Amino acid sequence: MEKSKKITQSAKYQVPDELKERASNFIKDFMKAKNVNASRLAQMLKELDSNRSDSRTNILNKLARASFQLTEVMQILDLFDCELKIVPKNSIEGHANSPQKP
Repeated sequence: MEKSKKITQSAKYQVPDELKERASNFIKDFMKAKNVNASRLAQMLKELDSNRSDSRTNILNKLARASFQLTEVMQILDLFDCELKIVPKNSIEGHANSPQKP
């Protein structure tokens, strides 16, 4: 007779709502600056890769949930000849007085 094994599952990380909002606004602001809506973005992504199944609804849902994958964000930026860079907050406008972490 086998002993039954107790399966434990760790708690799933929950992204704070504030961070979700910032991520969503990042993409929305970028789209606005580039004068592109969700329908056009979906079309552009499909033109980039015909195997993609993006639609206007899919893009809007990802914006609402802030659920774009990093690779998707990078593809979107590539479409507009832009890139993603990681920079210290103190070098970003509005964060000049942020304390430096060691």
